[in-house]
Amino acid sequence: MTIFCKRVVTATVATGVVFGLVGLAVGQSATPGTATQTSGGGRVIAEGPGYSIVATGAGNQAAATAVTDAPLETLHEPIVCRGQRVLSIDNRNIRFRGNAITADDGCELHIINSRISASGVAIRARNASVHIENSEIEGRKGAIDAAGGAQIYAETSTFRGAARRVGGAVIHDLGNNNWL
Repeated sequence: MTIFCKRVVTATVATGVVFGLVGLAVGQSATPGTATQTSGGGRVIAEGPGYSIVATGAGNQAAATAVTDAPLETLHEPIVCRGQRVLSIDNRNIRFRGNAITADDGCELHIINSRISASGVAIRARNASVHIENSEIEGRKGAIDAAGGAQIYAETSTFRGAARRVGGAVIHDLGNNNWL
């Protein structure tokens, strides 16, 4: 290695050390992945010159669900989706007397930004695909009753009542859910 290359390498290393010390002096964490507590109760995940990333919620708790402002509807018969159909329930606030929603035989059901309340079972799925996002699902006899090859995908939602599955049915918790 030539003398010029050695000087460039030495200057580069020295510059890196200086900038690293400056970063520590302005408050960057010395070890990556460590978090400190702020006076406001949040955790500082990362910070540096001109920025700070703060986690304000509890890490493993589900986020509060801001669901819908739709007017309350009361239905006496369940909603039924059967066969190769796609049914979307979006921004609805529905109370059912009895069972609420049934998805059968290949139905693909999407419940988004909704509140579903039933005096029976809220969601009954048999060989169907049900996607629930940012919703509240409540059933006095059960929130979910899945059987056969039913696939339930839940994200950022609140469930009140039992979640039952039988046979090859699977409930996929995609995160930020409350199971009460």
